[in-house]
Amino acid sequence: MRTINRLSTVLTVVTWILGWAAYPSAGTAAEYRSDGSKGKDTGKIVGTVWLVGAYEKPARLKVFKNRDFCGPWVANESLLVSDGGIQNTVIILHPTDRQARTLPANISLDNRNCAFAPHVQVATVGSELRLKNSDPILHTVHARLGKETLFNVGLPKWRQVTKTLTRSGIIRINCDVLHTWMSAAIVVTQSPYFTLTDQHGRFVIEQLPAGEYEMQTWHEKLGTKNRWIRVSEGAQTSVDVVYGLNQKTP
Repeated sequence: MRTINRLSTVLTVVTWILGWAAYPSAGTAAEYRSDGSKGKDTGKIVGTVWLVGAYEKPARLKVFKNRDFCGPWVANESLLVSDGGIQNTVIILHPTDRQARTLPANISLDNRNCAFAPHVQVATVGSELRLKNSDPILHTVHARLGKETLFNVGLPKWRQVTKTLTRSGIIRINCDVLHTWMSAAIVVTQSPYFTLTDQHGRFVIEQLPAGEYEMQTWHEKLGTKNRWIRVSEGAQTSVDVVYGLNQKTP
């Protein structure tokens, strides 16, 4: 009986050690993406989204209600360009040779200083969207996918609401309490590989498994562009996207 008990103890210890070794250490955890890809088999893309043509900064948006709090004007974020680079352009990579696994995330949309913040964002299908209002006045969040209303939520300052983003596509958002100048967009995707351009139009997507991708570029005023790219293991791929002011794509 003693021999059996000792053998059982040894097997338990060995099993625990092998099980622990199967997990990546803290130093290697960053090498894994949500689809299980390892960093040693990946590459990255870098690039800039450019605007060609005579750009004029969009005029400020006139405020028609609650001017005592909002002021007479708010900034127009619909087309922000710096040194030719376009801010708030969505970049999504769709693998063509495999199905990438995605994980839902938690994002938020605030009503702040009579504008939605952030103005543009990207999330995966299944993500939770928290709606809130930091202003002392009433706002609403009216979200549409095409012509279909997904939800229309009234938000006094004290209220917060969470909605699940169950379908992919471009969700357009407005405020229905005569705040006609307010707008935002959330791009919901089934791909884990996405980003937004910075204030100079630049973007980087790292830890991309080697292979072919369809690259989708979307801007709220300039539309969508698509192209094919290849990511090589351990390499950096440079990609530039060019929009013309008179070349809007649906």
